[in-house]
Amino acid sequence: MQDISLHLLDIIENSVRAEADLIKIRIISDTQDNLLRLIIEDNGCGMDSRTLDEAQNPFFTSKSDRVKKVGLGIPLFKQNAELSDGAFNMTSEPGFGTVLRADFALNHIDRMPLGNLKDTLLGSIVGHPEVDFDINLIYKDHGVEQSFHFDTAAIKEELGDIPLTYPDVIEYIDQSLNEGIQNTNMEDV
Repeated sequence: MQDISLHLLDIIENSVRAEADLIKIRIISDTQDNLLRLIIEDNGCGMDSRTLDEAQNPFFTSKSDRVKKVGLGIPLFKQNAELSDGAFNMTSEPGFGTVLRADFALNHIDRMPLGNLKDTLLGSIVGHPEVDFDINLIYKDHGVEQSFHFDTAAIKEELGDIPLTYPDVIEYIDQSLNEGIQNTNMEDV
């Protein structure tokens, strides 16, 4: 994968396949602590401890339609975090969903760029309108904090019968995400 947003997309798709109807995404950039942290939490079907261990193995996949039984998404995400002096942690419980946390050293030469976060989030929201996305972006720079919160459940409630896939709604989501990413300096991460 070329950037972190593609890893995020892969994790979102895993959550959707696990029948999550709520996906919480937190991205924290902290220049003072030299940290980029992604936390993705879902309320999908969850995994038992054996499946959780296997999910981090590149020679395992839960996708039955694959010719080759290889799942590289989570193992590569873990590897990329650890290669940049970061850490990776994933917890899960059957019936209660999964929480994944990946930390990266912001200034590490091997840290991948965050990538096109807006298009990743917009594509996920529009591609899965049945899922509620709760997105928090936090940028900390030596005591100054900027944040952005975006919650599709609140938007759905406000819209009533108008779907998230309606063109004017897509444009609103696009503009809101773009503004939030710019205001939190995430486009520079």
